[in-house]
Amino acid sequence: MLDLETYKLRASTSYSPRTLEKRLIILRKYDEFLKERDLKIGPESLMLWLDELQKNGYSNATLSAYAHAVLSYFELMLIKVDEMSLKAIKRRLPPVSNKNVEYLTDDEVARLIQVAPPHRKVLYAIAYAYARRLGEVLLLRWNDIDMKNDTITFTILKKKSNERATYKLERWIKDMLQRYKPFLGSDKLFPITQRAVERAFKRDCERAGIQAKNRRLRPHLLRHSRVTSLRARLVPIDVISKYLLRHSHVETTIRFYRAVTEKEVHEIPEAGDILEQTTG
Repeated sequence: MLDLETYKLRASTSYSPRTLEKRLIILRKYDEFLKERDLKIGPESLMLWLDELQKNGYSNATLSAYAHAVLSYFELMLIKVDEMSLKAIKRRLPPVSNKNVEYLTDDEVARLIQVAPPHRKVLYAIAYAYARRLGEVLLLRWNDIDMKNDTITFTILKKKSNERATYKLERWIKDMLQRYKPFLGSDKLFPITQRAVERAFKRDCERAGIQAKNRRLRPHLLRHSRVTSLRARLVPIDVISKYLLRHSHVETTIRFYRAVTEKEVHEIPEAGDILEQTTG
């Protein structure tokens, strides 16, 4: 009943191969449930499935993961879900706990770009400077870059539809593009697979002396790192969210991309000091 092949094609630009495979496994289970019960795809059958999973002892975290996988299918396959049904599903799910956002420090990003070979040096620099997803950087073609007017245009990958976004071509990025052009592709800047970049990223981190320290060393960290760096420099979060990241909701930026640095934690004023200044 589910069109998993079409979903796979549409979702391949939004999720890593590993994440996509996990979601496909979940969707196959949902598909089996529909066939067994002779139900239609939609929020009603999803609620019934979640009820059955809970009765079978599935954990809250698993229920949440299963529901979000099916909801992503609804979005990408343009299956209409009314607001009331969506709210009912969300109320049915356990609250998602906020995890620490992983990021690289400014110094680590600088070292990473410095040690990387020419083509990945440019790739990492662009991903960081414009806080772009790896898939969006890999889509770049030379006609997306206007050296005369100093602009760079990305295809922003979104769940429901893609959009184009143009930014100022930073001087250091322009210099890199000119200097390392012989190492880049003739049409696409980076004729390399996402998986190859992900593997190389870990090796480049090792060369740069960057230790994991409970972080998953992956290219997406560059996006997190840029956001965290800008916030440390007091750039408003709504500007980062709407202009740079192109998020529909600022809450998404805060929840998944905005890390709290050790420096910020240490700079939290003590309550006693504040009260002393007030009464003094």
